[in-house]
Amino acid sequence: MGQYDAQVRQQLSKYKHKDLAQRDVLNVFASFSDLKPKIDKYAFNDGSVKDLLCIDGTIPVHYKGAKYNIPVCIYVMDTHPYNPPMCFVRPTKDMLIKPSKNVDANGRIYLPYLHEWKFPNSDLIGLIQVMSVVFGEASPVYAKPQRAAPPRPTYPPGGSSHPQQSTPYPTNSAFMPMPNASGQPQNSGYYPPQNPPTSSYQPSSYPYPAPATGYPYPQSSSITPYPTNTQPQMTTAKPPPVKSQNSLSDDQVRASIQSAVEDKLKRRSKEVLQQMKSEIAVLTETQNKLKQGQETLERITNELEQQHAEVEQNTALLMRKDEEIKQVLNKMEGQQEIDIDEAVVATAPLYKQLLNLFAEENAIEDTMYYLSEALRKNVIETEVFLKHVRELSRRQYVVKALMQKARIKAGLTLL
Repeated sequence: MGQYDAQVRQQLSKYKHKDLAQRDVLNVFASFSDLKPKIDKYAFNDGSVKDLLCIDGTIPVHYKGAKYNIPVCIYVMDTHPYNPPMCFVRPTKDMLIKPSKNVDANGRIYLPYLHEWKFPNSDLIGLIQVMSVVFGEASPVYAKPQRAAPPRPTYPPGGSSHPQQSTPYPTNSAFMPMPNASGQPQNSGYYPPQNPPTSSYQPSSYPYPAPATGYPYPQSSSITPYPTNTQPQMTTAKPPPVKSQNSLSDDQVRASIQSAVEDKLKRRSKEVLQQMKSEIAVLTETQNKLKQGQETLERITNELEQQHAEVEQNTALLMRKDEEIKQVLNKMEGQQEIDIDEAVVATAPLYKQLLNLFAEENAIEDTMYYLSEALRKNVIETEVFLKHVRELSRRQYVVKALMQKARIKAGLTLL
C-alpha cells in the first residue's frame, strides 16, 4: 500500500464514485512524488462551499532546456471522474502569475483537455501530463523582481506641502502600481518593466475557489493632478502623463483581435487536420482489410476449384470400380459356393503346417478368453477353470514350439 492510501480512502468516503476516484487519485501519487492530498474548502460561484480533496504540490516542467517545479493545486469534484477537476496555479511568495490563454490572473487553468473531459478517456495523470507540456511552452509564473528604492521627492522653492514627484512607474507598463491607504499610488510598489504578455482569451464561467487576498487595483484610471504653485519653481523635467489602464489604441485592439482570431483559426485548423488524419487512417486500415479479404476469397476460390476437380475424378473412378464389381458379381452368380477351408491352399506342406499351427494358437487364445469370462460370471467353478487352462497352456506351448521349428525350417524370421 502507498503512503496516502488510507488517507485518500478516508477523504473520498463521501464521494459518489469513491472507488473510481480513489483509483485515479492514487495513480497520481504513484507517478508524481511531489504531490500530496489534503482536504480544502472550495467556494462555488453560487456561494456554496464544499470540502473537496485537493491534490497540492509541484509538477515537473521542462522550460527552455531547464527543469522547473510549478506549484499547482487540483480540486477533485465529488462527482469525479465523471466531471473535470478545477485546477489552479499557486505561486509562492517569490513568484507572480503570468496570465495567458491557459491561465487567468487568478491562477485558474483552462485547457482543452478539461473542456473535453470524458470518462474513461480522461484521467488525472493525463491532465497533469498535458499541464506539463503546456507549461513547458509558456510558463504560467515568473520570478518576482526586487522592488526598487523609492525616489526622494523634490519640493518647489515656495515651500508647498505637495511634493513634485517624478514618474512613479514606467510609462509603457500595462500594470498600475499598487495603491496605499490614501488612494494615491505608492512610489515603491512597481511592477517590473518586463510585464508578462496578456491574452484576449476569455475563460468560461466555471466555479473557482475564492482568490487569495491581494491588493486591489485603483477603481479610477485617472489621477488627480497636484495643485500648481504660482511661485517660481526649480527647473525640473515634467513627468509624462499617465495613460489609463483601460484605454487602448485602435492598433492594440486590432492586434489583440487579430491574435485571438489567429489562435482560434490555428486551433480549428489543428482540429480539422487531426480529424482528417484520423479519417484517413481509418480508411487506410479499411482498405488494407478489404485487400486481405479479397486475397483470402481468391485463395478459397482456387482451393474450391481444385477440390471440385478432384471430386469429379474420384466420382468417375468410383463409377468404373462399380461397373467392375457388378461384372464380377454377375460371373459369380452361376458358380457353386466355395468352402472357406479349401479356398486358401498353401503352396507347400511346410507352409500348410505353419498355417494350421497359427490358426490353432489363436483358437487357444480365444478359448482361454471365454473360460475367463465364464469364471467371472460364475458359470464354471474355479477348479474346472484351472483344469482347462492347464491343458490349453500345455497345448499352446507345444504349438508355439512347433511354429518356431517350422519357421526355422522354412527360412523365416522367428517371432
